[in-house]
Amino acid sequence: MSMSERDREIEREAVEIFETWPRTKIIFGKDKLKQTGKYANEFGDKSLIVIGGGSVKRFGYLDDLIESLKEFGMSHDLYEGVEPNPSKSTVEDIAKTFKNGNYDVTIALGGGSTMDAAKAALIIAGTGEDDIDKYFGVDKVSDELDRISPCICIPTTSGTSSEITRYSNVTLPEKGVKKLISDIAIHPHYAIVDPTLTISCPKDLTLTVGLDTMTHSMEGYLNRVQDEGNDDINQRALLSLELVFNWLKVAVKEPKNYTARKLMSIASVLGGTVIGGKRFKGTAGPHMNSFSWAETIPHGKATGIMMPYYIAYYGKNETVMKKLDPIADILSAEKGNKIGMNVAKAMLDWYENMGFPTKISQLSGWKPEYKHKAIEDAAENTMKLEAMPNPVPLDKVEDTIGPILEAAIDGNLSKLQ
Repeated sequence: MSMSERDREIEREAVEIFETWPRTKIIFGKDKLKQTGKYANEFGDKSLIVIGGGSVKRFGYLDDLIESLKEFGMSHDLYEGVEPNPSKSTVEDIAKTFKNGNYDVTIALGGGSTMDAAKAALIIAGTGEDDIDKYFGVDKVSDELDRISPCICIPTTSGTSSEITRYSNVTLPEKGVKKLISDIAIHPHYAIVDPTLTISCPKDLTLTVGLDTMTHSMEGYLNRVQDEGNDDINQRALLSLELVFNWLKVAVKEPKNYTARKLMSIASVLGGTVIGGKRFKGTAGPHMNSFSWAETIPHGKATGIMMPYYIAYYGKNETVMKKLDPIADILSAEKGNKIGMNVAKAMLDWYENMGFPTKISQLSGWKPEYKHKAIEDAAENTMKLEAMPNPVPLDKVEDTIGPILEAAIDGNLSKLQ
């Protein structure tokens, strides 16, 4: 599959957005990893590299990064072993390493977990705290810190958008919960987005993070509570969704296809500009559920599986129906008074065509008790309840979320007619 003129138009528009994006400087393009030293050297000559498992070593990405740093006379130390859904103890250990090393810049090379861990660690490295707990929530960091110390994020997947967002997710394993930090103080200073790094992503991970991008853009777009003054954000969301619906399947089926990888990288960064800038539109239902199931279900799969069912539920709302009009065009779904249901069905067909489950009970790691846990957790997440297409009062959580979960568990959209 080759790029259409429309794809090229989106790419040109996206590049213009990236070049002028505030706070985080976005360096996008093929082989940009090898230029990291040029940007890191702006902050000094001593760096801490943070990585997860062995894949960045195995595929040579770490070697390329180190070589670039050496080219600019920079030294480095390596912190490795950040786990998926980084734990509080890992974050605090990275912070301790940073404080002991007196580094000029931190470089996170990896997926969303690695970048989230580095960003969270730099909070307590900067404030002098030993415990990250007090910063969970919204705008808790800026009270004490204007910005984390210099941070460069280099994603090796296309989905989390952590390289440009205000978010970090930290897991408390003993409680089986994931906590969110949301604050502009943790925007990275540079995002080096090199699509070639994503070519090594296996099929399952490509699909998982691609659905994460889709839900970032879709949830932000459908968040009508924050529509006022944010037409530009909605437009970026639609550009991202158009790329995802047209190119994720290609990236999954043809992992070496650089064009697909490039366009999914663009979609991911655009998704980050929707949900994570200084001015942003928040995520809602599907992301709320993903926090409830972080113990066993990957974030992108949890949000992805729920999205069509939320669309079917809210698709009867007049404002949502209008907003779904361009989505229906992208998916070739029928419009009319059943547009929500038709878009949801088209999305599930798209999932099935990519080999992705169409109901929660098909997901590896699903536990029946998660339904109750999701409802309980939702009642404590007023930020996401308020960002729903129709804001949900606390006394209506079970009545609203319960039917959506039941339909998604059974894979039965008709329950939401």
